[in-house]
Amino acid sequence: MYSMPKSWTDRQIQRLLGPDVAHPLSTTQRHVAWENDQLRVECNLVRNTTTLEDQFAVRITPAADPYYGAVVVPLAPDGRVYLIGHYRYAIGRWSIELPRFDFDSSEAGWKEAAEVDLRRMTGLATARMRLLGAIQIDPALMATSTVVILAEGCVVAQPPKQRKTSRKSPGEEAPQQPNELIAGSVLVPLAELSELIERGDIVCGVSLSALSLYRASLR
Repeated sequence: MYSMPKSWTDRQIQRLLGPDVAHPLSTTQRHVAWENDQLRVECNLVRNTTTLEDQFAVRITPAADPYYGAVVVPLAPDGRVYLIGHYRYAIGRWSIELPRFDFDSSEAGWKEAAEVDLRRMTGLATARMRLLGAIQIDPALMATSTVVILAEGCVVAQPPKQRKTSRKSPGEEAPQQPNELIAGSVLVPLAELSELIERGDIVCGVSLSALSLYRASLR
């Protein structure tokens, strides 16, 4: 439901996103190019409902329902932000980011799952958590949502542990996956984040979106 517009900006947003705005594309043929237990890559034939022209469009959707990602803004008791060094195979280098992980319908509620994954990935224990909102990583390509979680009062509780990703004998650790290679963490005062972003030290789009949402929540 849309509330009554309160300003010129509200009216313009409702004009673009309101319930009466027509959907210009419809899927006429669906083709799954690749999928695993988490994601599905579709190369579909879609039709422009105005021109009736057909074209191919790629879309990445969750394979499980519900399946979503999560990004955590971890704050130390003094308000500084924990950032981690994460190796990203796609760009071929290390990236300074906020902690990120995925949930699926088989896991517990978001809070319990986020606490477990945050401690596993970073070794941090949090005093309290709350949802800040949700973001779409890339609406032009992906249909997956990512929830943004604020974790306050974070302290180091234990060394990070890597999640097991395959069946092993008791006591035997599974090999690290390409998306789980983490170098360590750094504590950054909130006032210094803008400088890191301006210098290009933080380029992860999900982290930048989450930090923007967190800053908006402070107003």
